[in-house]
Amino acid sequence: MCKRDAAEYELNVVESLLNRIAAALDCPVEAFSDLSALDRNQTVELLRLWALLRDEEDRLKVLSFLRGVAPGGGRPEMT
Repeated sequence: MCKRDAAEYELNVVESLLNRIAAALDCPVEAFSDLSALDRNQTVELLRLWALLRDEEDRLKVLSFLRGVAPGGGRPEMT
């Protein structure tokens, strides 16, 4: 595979992953590029820490806390 093909493949993988994450979060892909650097760093840290949680009970505790502090319980707004 040449460099150009490899770069295009990598971009396609990233785009596909972003689309899947956006769909799971019920938000547009553009929401990821609208973040400030601080927001991006905090989001990356949150996802990194979440990935470290192996125990389902721990994950449920984190979700419960986040739902408690998120506006509207963290539910997507109905449009």
